[in-house]
Formats: sequence, structure tokens, C-alpha cells
Amino acid sequence: MKILDWYLWKSTLQGLIVAWLALVMLDLFFAFIGELESVNDQYTSFKAMIYLIYTLPARFYQFFPTATLIGSLLGLGNLAANSEFIAMRAAGYSIRGIIFSVLKLGVLLTILTFMVGEWVVPVSDLQARNYLATLKNKNIYLVSEAGLWVKQKDNIIHIAKVWSEEKLDDVTVYSMKADRSGLDKILRAKSVIATKNGWQLDQVEKIQFEEKQVNLEALKQINDADLLDAQILKIAAMQPEQLSGSALRKIIKHQKENALKSDKFELAYWKRFSVPMSTLVMLILAMPFLFGSQRSGGTGQRVFIGIVVGIAFFLLNRVLNELGIVYGIPPIISAFLPLLLFLIVSLWMLRRIR
Repeated sequence: MKILDWYLWKSTLQGLIVAWLALVMLDLFFAFIGELESVNDQYTSFKAMIYLIYTLPARFYQFFPTATLIGSLLGLGNLAANSEFIAMRAAGYSIRGIIFSVLKLGVLLTILTFMVGEWVVPVSDLQARNYLATLKNKNIYLVSEAGLWVKQKDNIIHIAKVWSEEKLDDVTVYSMKADRSGLDKILRAKSVIATKNGWQLDQVEKIQFEEKQVNLEALKQINDADLLDAQILKIAAMQPEQLSGSALRKIIKHQKENALKSDKFELAYWKRFSVPMSTLVMLILAMPFLFGSQRSGGTGQRVFIGIVVGIAFFLLNRVLNELGIVYGIPPIISAFLPLLLFLIVSLWMLRRIR
């Protein structure tokens, strides 16, 4: 059975890698064409390609479930076309045993996909945003979980949380003396909100450095028209898909505690689980097309139909995610509904196999 496992796994992985690379490279090509519209003397086509290379882990992660379906159909489809499944069954291996063998690989791929989405994708996306940020503004640097360092005139500003272009949390402003001999003052604000007249700093702690003493003062509110350049925050504003599951949990908790909307963060959080699980469902979905009756059409026809179904899953998943946010559908339903629908269809089709 171990020999059979390895043989089925090898065939599945060969098709998966081919389909995976094809989907990602196609997506990368169209993304590069889109980036060419923003190319200028500072942001050249070469730099655009470097930026897109940073985004590759996220693209591989996004297309993995669809590639799993198409790849398994391509790889295992060759076995079906050469009647190798019939030979396996003649040797005493049941359809259920063959499917179980492939699904063991699916469990490993599901775990691997989750690990990539949790630890690799957020880091690579952060590097991509840092690279793009340094091209547009040399005085800003993004750190983990959307932290941000900004140099603005005589101030060095650290922002722990960039919720949007209008809402910041845990902001510290280090003001240098005019002669650059040291710190003049430090402002720590619990939150900063954009207003028509600039920026409003709430719950501020002010530390003023005098020649012979340090003064500490607590202020309820301070207004500063020139605290930050609004264009900087367009670069640094958080995208939920670029955060790890642990970071998303913290943000969701914060949003709910402060009576703020958390739908898009919750959707991104649940997708951290639904995307890896989609990998396993796609393998289950591939099985009926591989073991279907020969009277229902040739192997090539069934593989083609399976590929169309995989693309349909990818598109349906995206559409339902967006509609869920627009129409107020609970994020957990938006994230898992396409998965459940295709799982039910897959199991129903499997029951019809003889």
C-alpha cells in the first residue's frame, strides 16, 4: 500500500505543480501589465517586477486550491486514461482505498497551506509594501502587524496600528531640537483621528525635555495640522488579507470593543481556515471525474469539465465573499459557504460511483 500511496502522490504532485505554476504565472503576467500603467522615472518596469516577485507567495497561496483540483485531474487523469485505476482495482485495491490514499496527501497539503498563509504570506506582503513604500517615500518604513515609522520634518513618528487613512492608534511623536542636539519633547497619543483641520490627538501624554528637568503633562486632546502627510497613510493602511490569523484576532477584538465594524477583518480571519480546507475539498471533487463511468464521456472530457468546475469555484468564492460584506452576511458563512456547497456536491457525486 505504501508503494501505491507514493505512486498516486507522485502523479498528483506532478500535475499540481504544473497547474500551480501555470495559474500563478498567468496571474503574474496580467498583474505586470496592470503595473505598467504606474511606471515612471522612479517606478520603472524592472522595479515593478521586483515588487511583483515579493507578492508571489500570496499568489501561490491564493491559487493553490484551484491548482489542486486542476493538477490532480491532470496527474491522476493520465492514470485513468491508461486504465491504471482499472489495473489497481483488478489487483484488489478498492476505489475507496485509492481515494483514501489521495486524501492523505490532501491532509498534508492542507496543513502546509495553512502554515504558508499564517507565517509566509504576511511576511512577504509586508516586504512588498515596504519596497513600494520606500520607492514612493524614503522617510517611511513599515514593520510587522502594520506598525509604521515616519520621519516628518523634525519629528520621528511611530504608529503601532494604522486602521485606516483616518484612524490611528498608539502614536508616539519624537520631536528633535532645532540644532539636532537631542530630543525636545515626546508625545504619546492613544488615538489619532483625521479632521477637516488636520489631526486630533486624544489622551495625550507629553514629555518636555528642559535644560535641567523633564516635565510630564497629561492632556485630553491636542490638534496638529501638520502631524502627518495623508499620502503616507494610503501606503500604510492595513489590508486584512496581509495579516496573520493572530493579528486579525487582535484587530477583531479591538474593533468590537470600540463598537467599530469588523466584517472585513472577520472574513479575512475565517478565510485563513477556509482556503486550506478548500485544498482537501478540491481533491474530493476531483475523484468523481476520475472514476466516473466511461459511458458519460472520455477521460479528457471529464478532466475539462473538472477544470471548468475549479475555475467556477474560484470565481464563486470571490463573488460570495464580496457580496457577504455588501449585504451583511456573517463573515463565517461567506468564507465557508462555497466550500460547503462544493463539498456536498462532491460527496453526492462520489456516492454515484460504482
